Amino acid sequence: MLCFYPLASDVRDRLRSLSPALDIVYMEPDAQSSVDAMRDETVEALLANYCPTDPRRVPSLRWLAMVGAGVEHLRAIDPWSRGITVTNGSGLHAVSIAEYAMAGMLAFSQKSAERRQNQTAHGWPAAWTEDWKGLLGTSLRGRTLTIVGYGSIGRAVAGAARGFGMRVIAVKARPSLRSDLGYAAPGVGDPDGVIPERIVGTPEIATCFAESDYVVLAMPLTKSTDRIIDRTTLAALPKHSVLINVARGKVLDEDALIDVLRRGDIRGAVLDVASTEPVPADSAWWDVPNLVLTPHVSAINDPVGWWSLVAGLMIENLSRYADGRELVNVVDGAAGY
Repeated sequence: MLCFYPLASDVRDRLRSLSPALDIVYMEPDAQSSVDAMRDETVEALLANYCPTDPRRVPSLRWLAMVGAGVEHLRAIDPWSRGITVTNGSGLHAVSIAEYAMAGMLAFSQKSAERRQNQTAHGWPAAWTEDWKGLLGTSLRGRTLTIVGYGSIGRAVAGAARGFGMRVIAVKARPSLRSDLGYAAPGVGDPDGVIPERIVGTPEIATCFAESDYVVLAMPLTKSTDRIIDRTTLAALPKHSVLINVARGKVLDEDALIDVLRRGDIRGAVLDVASTEPVPADSAWWDVPNLVLTPHVSAINDPVGWWSLVAGLMIENLSRYADGRELVNVVDGAAGY
């Protein structure tokens, strides 16, 4: 098998020691061009985020082990139709993205922007004056959070929100499946689906939005979730609500959200993703009021520590592969996650 990930030497030693049946050759960099440039008639597995576009160059390939979570970039190549098993990095990004989501909620609940502006103006208003009261925060405790997409990321957000005493509602495509069978670091998330007050299907998004103080979008981008957050669902949000998107830009109608923010129909939004990335310099996003826009940074807090998490998943799946056991984080090509 070929590995395109920049794993440290000690991690490589650990992987090599898992089984004498594993012959791992390290390549770089992890890019579509690098994967397409190789030709190997014997390679059975690729530890990479990309699949070769020409299957004739890797006729024996049977497993693609990704560390990314989204698989929409594989649709055109369609490795599933070639009999290739795809596993993703679901669970690796959960903690850092959950922390990002909580930071977004706290930024609004604790009026971070207003307090910074007050500091810049050298303000120290007297206690109990209107200016002073305008800088007071609002507790997250008792507030309602709706999480759309209750996979590893959504569950990690729910676990963090519970620590703040928030009420959690979860929305997922198959609400009857409460358990999460994917990879998760010990003690992270909600593997049994017990945190939410209720778990409902996607037809109830607008109903859940109507009672939400905060919304986190954490679902995969599939045909069924493309623009699923539209003008109708956005219109259901209360005026004081905040929307946070850590999924993909295309899961929501961005023009509709821009209109909502400009009219002040909701309190604000935090976006780490956009339909077009990088966001163009002339995009309307840059001047939208009450918006926090970041360049797709939520998935990784500490690059070194993150690769240690990757090692945990790789060790688990490589051990299973060597023993002929079922892999974790297997992606359903038809469902898209």
